[in-house]
This record gives sequence, structure tokens and C-alpha cells, in this order.
Amino acid sequence: MTAKQHVYFVRYGLTKYPLVENEGPYDSPLHPIHGYEHGLAISRKIASMPCPPEVVYSSSLHRSLSTSQMIVHAIGKTKNSILVEDGLVEWLTPSLTVQPDGTRLQIRSVQDRIDMTFDEIDPNYKSVNPIAWDPNSVPDGAP
Repeated sequence: MTAKQHVYFVRYGLTKYPLVENEGPYDSPLHPIHGYEHGLAISRKIASMPCPPEVVYSSSLHRSLSTSQMIVHAIGKTKNSILVEDGLVEWLTPSLTVQPDGTRLQIRSVQDRIDMTFDEIDPNYKSVNPIAWDPNSVPDGAP
């Protein structure tokens, strides 16, 4: 008999500022009330599942890490329990990661995030994704 695996995809709670293309702030935190209510609700739901996650991956964005932080606490994990995947950002919508003048927005490093009170992040985990989408890396003729 094959063991079942469960994968849960979660979007972060409501952000403090609306995410609008070509307007900031890009790395908006969760809304201080509604965003945290959303995060707590989903973390309680995930913790009550028959097979709660053993691993929690997150983008390095503040809103995603805050939601992931609530999830790991709800499932009884804390230090070094969030694995940050750098490529889990809005790279499919370049206007969210590239300013109108072409300058790429710099996403904070894992260490910066740990210093911002996200000590649940595993500092030894090495992301397998690129830090940002590079339109020059797409082969000719690719969609």
C-alpha cells in the first residue's frame, strides 16, 4: 500500500495595503486586524487536519512569512521550521517586482527576515529557486 502525501497551498492573509501593479508598497505586511484573523483561521484549520504538514515553505515576503509563522505555531513547530523559497514570489507579474524604470526590487534576505522576529526560519535551508524572474533567461519561442 502506498502512503498518502498531503500538500496544502495557502495564500497569505489580507495585506495592510492593497497590492496594485506599478504602485507600492510591494512587500506589504498583513493587515493588523483582518490579515491576522485570516492567518489564524487558516492555521487553526491546517492544525486540525488529519495530516498536518511536516514542512512549511514560504516566500521571503513579509505577508507570507507572517502567515507561515502562525501555521508553524499552530502545528506545534517553532525554531527552524519555515523553509524560505526565494522563487515563490510574483515573478509571473514582473510589474510587481520591477520598478517602471527597470530597477529590480530587492527582496530582503533570509537573515534580514530572521532579524525582523522571524526566528522560525531555518537559516541553513538553501532555496532551490532563483531569487527573481529574469526575462532574459527565457528561451526564444517560450510562452
